Amino acid sequence: MIRARTIVSIAAIALLLGDGAFALLLTATATPRPATLTIGGTFPDYQGGRLGSNGSNRVALAFEIGTMLPWTRGQVQALSVTLTAQPGPGVRLVEPTILSVRLQRWDAGIRTTLAGDLDPLTLAGADRWTTSNGSVHIAPNADVAGSSFFLAVALNLTVQYQDGSSYATGGWEPDARTTFFDIRTDVAPFGAVALAAGSLGAAIIVVSWRRGRRPASDASPVRPPP
Repeated sequence: MIRARTIVSIAAIALLLGDGAFALLLTATATPRPATLTIGGTFPDYQGGRLGSNGSNRVALAFEIGTMLPWTRGQVQALSVTLTAQPGPGVRLVEPTILSVRLQRWDAGIRTTLAGDLDPLTLAGADRWTTSNGSVHIAPNADVAGSSFFLAVALNLTVQYQDGSSYATGGWEPDARTTFFDIRTDVAPFGAVALAAGSLGAAIIVVSWRRGRRPASDASPVRPPP
């Protein structure tokens, strides 16, 4: 009869092997893939230095953020950012200078910034800009993981109008944000350790079982005295 202690050991080993395999499966299915997150917004009419309603003085802005999804907690994420502007006919020139990208999450109904980075912009074409250093970097804390994260942007820019006036602002934020995404925990090390521990335990049990079934060594029979 198998002892209760042996049954408990077998159950613990099975649990370790199962958890380890599941953790490695999660890691395999969470392989990062390229993704482009977008944010759109319209800079309003500030001709003459005050907010107006002239649609021809507005500037449509589109932010494209290239990244790899899903993110893994504690890892630095490099983001490529492209900004495209579509100025109205009343706008002569758009000059964005610095872009800020922020990792945020809703906390009790309030947007909470968890990490971020900013970088100067450089012209990459007609009404098109990219970050000067090639990418911005966001490093969420090691304890940041879960779902419903998103990215938001803020922009320093100057708009010059056809009448010769201009308006400059720092940290302008469009109302929009990216879609929600996940930040996952890297469970591969746990899976590898669990599989190794389970395999070692299974090997010990097999060796012990074989020793218990080994036949006794042959010996000369004892003869009764004459």
